[in-house]
Amino acid sequence: MSRVRLPVRVTAAGLALGLLACRPVFAIGWGELVILFLIIAFLLGPLLLKLARAWDAYQKSQKKK
Repeated sequence: MSRVRLPVRVTAAGLALGLLACRPVFAIGWGELVILFLIIAFLLGPLLLKLARAWDAYQKSQKKK
């Protein structure tokens, strides 16, 4: 009686898909996305504004040379 051997990739893919099927699904609505965007804007906004001003000052100083 001969056994059918599956390739390693097929076996690994089957195991990976089986593990992914058991993970919970996170549903994010528009409200959560807006809150997340506001938090990111609040945290990164001042840094990006300071960086933009510094870049503008650098560009102006390079034009004067």
